[in-house]
Amino acid sequence: MFIMPKPLFLRSALAGLLLLVTLADAAAQETATRELTLEAIHASVEFNPQRFQGGRWAAEGPVIMYVEADPSAGATHLIRYNLETGDRERLIDGRTLQAPDVGRLIRIEDYEYSADGSRVLIYTDSERVWRLNTKGFYYVYDIESEQLTPISSREAGFQMFAKFSPDGRRVGFVRDRNLFMVDLEDGEETQFTFDGSEGRIINGTTDWVYEEEFGLRDGWAWSPDGRYIAYVQLDESNTREFVMTDLRDQYPEEIRFRYPKAGEANSEIHVGVVDVVDGTNRFFDTGTWNAGGDSLEYIPQFGWTPPIDGRSHVWMFRLNRDQNDLDMLYGDPSDMSVDVILEDQSDTWLDVETSFGDLSGGTVTFLEDGRHFVWLSERDGYRHLYLHQNDGTFVRRLTDGSWNVTSFHGIDTDRNALYFTATAASPMERHLYWTPFDPNRPSDGPMRGRPAVEGAVGGGAQAGPAAGNDAVSPQEPVQITDRSGWHSISMSRDLRYYIDRYSDARTPLVTSLHRADGTLIQMLEDNADLIARLEEYDLPYPEFMQVPGADGEMLNAYVIKPTNFDPAQEYPLLMYVYGGPGSQTVQNAWGGSRYLWHAYLAEQHGILVASVDSRGTGGRSRDFKGATYRQLGVLEAQDQIAAARHLSELPYVDEDRTAIWGWSYGGFMTLMSMLSGDGPAVFEVGISVAPVTDWRQYDTIYTERYMSTPHKNADGYRRGSPITYADRLRDDQNLLIIHGDLDDNVHFQNAVQMIEALQRANKQFDMMIYPGHDHGIAGGNTRLHLFTLATNYLVENL
Repeated sequence: MFIMPKPLFLRSALAGLLLLVTLADAAAQETATRELTLEAIHASVEFNPQRFQGGRWAAEGPVIMYVEADPSAGATHLIRYNLETGDRERLIDGRTLQAPDVGRLIRIEDYEYSADGSRVLIYTDSERVWRLNTKGFYYVYDIESEQLTPISSREAGFQMFAKFSPDGRRVGFVRDRNLFMVDLEDGEETQFTFDGSEGRIINGTTDWVYEEEFGLRDGWAWSPDGRYIAYVQLDESNTREFVMTDLRDQYPEEIRFRYPKAGEANSEIHVGVVDVVDGTNRFFDTGTWNAGGDSLEYIPQFGWTPPIDGRSHVWMFRLNRDQNDLDMLYGDPSDMSVDVILEDQSDTWLDVETSFGDLSGGTVTFLEDGRHFVWLSERDGYRHLYLHQNDGTFVRRLTDGSWNVTSFHGIDTDRNALYFTATAASPMERHLYWTPFDPNRPSDGPMRGRPAVEGAVGGGAQAGPAAGNDAVSPQEPVQITDRSGWHSISMSRDLRYYIDRYSDARTPLVTSLHRADGTLIQMLEDNADLIARLEEYDLPYPEFMQVPGADGEMLNAYVIKPTNFDPAQEYPLLMYVYGGPGSQTVQNAWGGSRYLWHAYLAEQHGILVASVDSRGTGGRSRDFKGATYRQLGVLEAQDQIAAARHLSELPYVDEDRTAIWGWSYGGFMTLMSMLSGDGPAVFEVGISVAPVTDWRQYDTIYTERYMSTPHKNADGYRRGSPITYADRLRDDQNLLIIHGDLDDNVHFQNAVQMIEALQRANKQFDMMIYPGHDHGIAGGNTRLHLFTLATNYLVENL
């Protein structure tokens, strides 16, 4: 077994950077003369960090490939870059990408190599669908001949999610909600589905809510042998349209899209398989298609297994509507049979989403040995890794402890080392760890607790051993990253190197290349200029602490004080809140413009800024996160109120000048904290940006994950709505509501209904609308305007 040495962290270049920061910090006391301004924070690039260009790892070594813009030529080049030696090679000269169908150069926005490396699939001229630019046009570039060929006619429409077949001879793609394939040898195009239509059937991609809440956009995949295509099909005909109106032109324009709200009908979904040889198209019986009821509701993720006993299966996750009972299914394309391989359950909810929050890399990872997969589960109270045979049979725990795995990076079988990112050092930090992986270690023994799932391919198994299993615990992991803070890790495909994107509360993003044992190879982006520039301001930094919540449990928090803080004075207090399930604002990480605005308020206006991660937030145990189940906003508001009271009792805080602000879920929390419980007696001022005001107005997948449906939990929806408490706004409380009127996520309707409730109760408040803006409320001078408004509101009312 290869034993990893204790990491030798940050030599040479990084040590020099630390020296630079230390010297600059020591000198800052005498040299800092500049003052923060709103313009510098929100309408300039002064504080924007330089970012390492990143790219995709090559098969081996510290080598990445990335797209490089060449403005002088109006082109983009594909570059191969050895991070260790600094050698760069131009793989594709963008000046050769002359598209014959449009008579101009095209730009590389994304790319994929064929398996033999002879061709490259290039994505270009893309447009936004919802969050991302997922529709555009694809070309095949022949490396040897430098010939560029469109995969299909642009006149036929946008193409989505095009991919080479495993043998590189064909390309599949989605167009107009249907699946297509083109043969690259003769250019013949084959259409596999014909029922795709607006407002009804979707093939190979998904609807708004699947994209937003499950992160499932690309809805099809080649089988490893290229014989089949697996794809999701949705029927959205029973979902209801939501209408937004753009009022900026002389005649308003309606924007319509399907948006299932809590308790309403979702799109039906199932998984089909196309045989690309004979064109047959069949569907697995997953019990999710027009079946009625809500016990089998969602298919949030799917893909192909490696060969098992000689052939690959389609793996699928199947969730009930409440999202607390998950089946992992195998579908056999030869006979379309479906077996339950694994089941995971929770008393609250299960996280499978990979597009938001702290779960990255997915829930299941098939290993290169072709015999096992790694499963990520919170079954034992914290999120950990479990090893299973490919037939679902449980083998053993891979990690264990009172902390969470947040990313699984892989297993180096040559060195018998397993790599992952976790919260073991602190819930407020993320670090890279390794632990020995012995492939010959015997199984932890039979599962205890619930029985195996009947009829599974391998006899069935649960996601991990039940509490009380007598199995030997995994070895204590070794921390590789050494410096306190937040490490975002990207490991090379051979697991011999990693890129570390690091920051802490005092240091903006720095990026470095390391060997797998932690040894620094070189800095890739030190942001030394920005670090030196920030020192000119003598900024106040967060002070981390714990404060008691409403039930007495200690909550992670920070406070930002002015640098000339005088404990003999009394300062106003501003609470910054987000508070959504699994989220964190209290992190030992660089906070960007949001932090800089808080520092500005402290320095220029003498306002103390605090943030508290209440019950329901992430980085801690499953029970801590799940405490808010079926009652969103209730316990979190109680904790924010208790924390504000605790801080207001400090001798240097004026208890009569307390404010709270937040955006999105934080806007919701601002209203709940101001209006419910003892909030009216605690908070004098509130700024609520883009808030949910009634969970019945938000989408099914997110809302019902935490609240169930309005039918099953009517009282939870009532108690968790700020509208319920509108009449509790004190006459001397100051409330500012801010919303964009084209917010497709948290609809402007939420603000309208809150406003109506306040007016019915004869309560005075303030309002700002941003016409034409979505949930981010950004672009042009919008952010400067918004934060100038918020600053003035706090100064005038605190």
